[in-house]
Formats: sequence, structure tokens, C-alpha cells
Amino acid sequence: MNGDSVSSATPLVSGVSKPFSDIYTVPLVSSVALVCLTSIQYGFHMSELNAPEELIKGALDLDSSQIGLVTSIFSIGGLVSSTFAGQLSSRIGLRFSFVITALHYTLGSYVEYSAQTYLWMLLGRFVSGLGAGFALVLVPLYINEVSPVSLRGVLGSMNQVSINVGILLAQLLAINWSTETHWRSILGSGAFIAFVSLLSSVFLLEESPKWLILTAGDESKGLQILNRLRNHNTIQCTQEVQIWKEEKRKHASLIESNPSLQNLSFYTYLSNRNYSNSRIVATFAMVGQQFAGINSIVFYGVKILTGLFPAHAILVNCLISTGNMVITFIASLFLDRLGRKPMLLGSVAVMGLASIALSVGIIFQNSALTLLSVLTYVGSFAIGCGPIPFLLISEVSQLEIKDLAQSWATDCNWVSCFLVGFLFPVLNSWIGGYTFLLFAAVCAAFYVFIATFVPETKGKSTYAEVWETRGD
Repeated sequence: MNGDSVSSATPLVSGVSKPFSDIYTVPLVSSVALVCLTSIQYGFHMSELNAPEELIKGALDLDSSQIGLVTSIFSIGGLVSSTFAGQLSSRIGLRFSFVITALHYTLGSYVEYSAQTYLWMLLGRFVSGLGAGFALVLVPLYINEVSPVSLRGVLGSMNQVSINVGILLAQLLAINWSTETHWRSILGSGAFIAFVSLLSSVFLLEESPKWLILTAGDESKGLQILNRLRNHNTIQCTQEVQIWKEEKRKHASLIESNPSLQNLSFYTYLSNRNYSNSRIVATFAMVGQQFAGINSIVFYGVKILTGLFPAHAILVNCLISTGNMVITFIASLFLDRLGRKPMLLGSVAVMGLASIALSVGIIFQNSALTLLSVLTYVGSFAIGCGPIPFLLISEVSQLEIKDLAQSWATDCNWVSCFLVGFLFPVLNSWIGGYTFLLFAAVCAAFYVFIATFVPETKGKSTYAEVWETRGD
């Protein structure tokens, strides 16, 4: 079969239903599960200081501004590593990039666990943030490259499910360990998870067949891995490889006619009009996701709930996170049926309404309305605004720029995350529950952007199909 015999529109899944084991193969599921260990750690580190915050302040003699920096410097570490994570994976491959990610998590967690001073705790959180920055770029890229088109939605959303698992794990450990004698055990648990991830990446993780074939030039090994992932369906594997090659051929033709694209960089991505569609979606999807306010709950959920549930704030927060995780998983089953755009629009609309209700609940000290609003807000985030923006980036970007697009999107996510984490306590002290009206306004603006600009990517395998163009 030659390179022109399969077009980008060739279906990869026939109309004949296949056995479950032929679609969700053991190598595919295990590979996605292994890389999602790094997403679990991301969620874990996001939430690990939520419950023991006051204990850490007392043990290390920190004031409010210092504990605020300890919390937010994690985002700075993530920003630094995510900036070059995509370029790193292109150069050395995704498998070894996950090894580097696990090393950062292991070291950072251990430094946090053993820290006796403010500076050492800052260092540990920063290094853990470096690992999280790598993970936030690499996991969606890897899942996108090993998954068949028909499963990219459900498998891609496992990234967000895993983040929620990590958040819940930190909160469950805090129920018994959020004490003066055991709070360090919460932080040390991160090192154990990271070490398991390190060993798994070294000995068990498959390299991306797409990277092997298109970047490393090792088609034999790439096909060998792809055949295992697709249960030795050679026809499907051949079709996928031909589509990859055709997309790469179009890119080569583009570069031949535009020599300036030979050395791709952040400057190229941010300035070249060929990448404006990808750039606009990547930027506003991530800024909108964070400025909608989710990390006000992740970072400060216990503090928000303590005023209304002083004896049970940690437990209530755990229940909310459990609901978030379950809803995210259930929603993932519908991503490839209902489509990305409808679920994202529904998610943002309900988040906006829940933010208004939460504002009212806090202002009027209505505990029932506050709890219901938080549950609704977090649940609606889980069905769309959480997983879909990360999934969209590689789907709306050209082949040659996907790594840079993912890195840029993640940078936007980290900066927005830092601003929300840093500014929420200030705004909350100034205007209290009215802060959530600001988040509601962001949701309204985000809804308009999605409705008018974001394309549907369900079932589409190339940039040309997504944006309905004749070429890249």
C-alpha cells in the first residue's frame, strides 16, 4: 500500500462492532494507566497543603504570605518545565521524558517531607512543580498519540480523572494524618507514588509509536508497538501510519514553500498566522478554564467550608472530591458520543449558574445552598471544563506544532492557576462571597468564546478535518 492510497478521511473504525478486548487492548489500557500516575501526582501536589496548612505554618513558623508562596510556587515550577516539555519530548521521546518527570516528583516530594525550614519547603514545592509541568504537557500528548481516533475522548479524559484521584487521595490521607505528628506523612506519600511511577516508566512503559515512526525514523519498532496497542489489527495500523505520513508529507510541502518554518520555536508559534487557530484556542481555553475559578476550591476548599462546617470541613471536602472524580469518569464515556463542544458549553453554563448560587450562599451564610452550589460547580467542571481543554489542544493544532502548542497552553494554564491561587485570598478578604460573581462573569465570556470559535473535533483525525480546510 503506497503513501497515497489512504486519505486522511479513511475511517479507522469500521461499522462492524468489535469485541471490547479488541478496542481496549491490555497494552493500550496499561500504557494510559502508567502515564496517568504522573497526573495523579499533579492532583496530589495541588491539594496536599489544603488540610494541613495551619499545621505547616506552625511547624515551620510561617506567616500567611509565606504559606501563600509555598502554595503558589508549585505553579511557578510547572510554568518553567512546561515551557520546554514539548521540545524535550520531541528530542528524546515520550518514554524517557516520563522518567525525567518521575525523578522530579520523587526528589521534590522527599524535600517537602524532610523540610525543616521555609526555604527547603519552597524548594521541594518548586521541584514538585517542575514534575507537574512536565506531566501536564506529556500526558495528553502521549494519550493522543497511542489512542485510536474513536477512543481519544474517553482515554484523553483519564488525565483529568487521574488528577481528581490525586486530589482525593491527598484529602483522604489528611483525614487521619492532618495532625501535628503526622502531617509530614501526607507529603511523603507523594515520594512513594513517584517512585512507583519511575520504575513503571523505566521497565513497563511503551514508547509512542508515532514518535518512533515520524521523528526517530524507526518504523519497524514503531509498527511493532502499534500492533500490540491495536491487538495486531494490521489493516488499522497501516491506515494510521499512512495518515501520519500523509500529514507529515503535507507539512514538508508547507516548509518547502515557507523556509521560515524550518526552525520552529515559541516565537514562530506565537507570530505565524498559520497557527492562529491553534494559538487562539490554546490560550483562551486554558485561561477560561482557570479563571472560571476551580482552584479557589482545590487550594482553599477546606478554608471556604470551615466557616459553615467547622467540625467536618475536611470530610465534606473529600465527599466533594469523590463526586468530582466519579462524575469526571462517567462524563468521559460520553465524550466520543456527544462531542467535545456540547459538553464544554453545558459545563461552562452550569458552572456560571453555580458560581452565582455559591456567592449567594456565602453572603447569606446558607450552608445548604453553599454545599449544593460547590457540588454542582465541581461536578459541572468535571463533565467538560476540566478534561476537554487539555484534549482539544493537540486536536486543533497542526502536526508539526502540537508539542509547542501543548507547552504554550500549559504555560497559560500555570500562569492563570498562579493568579487565581494568589489573588483569591485577597479578593475573598475584600469582597467575600461576591468573588464568585467574578467567576460567573468569566464563565459567561468563556461560553461566548466556545460557541463562536471552538470547532467540534469528535472523530476527526487531522487539522484539515477539524477546521474544514483543504490542507494544513
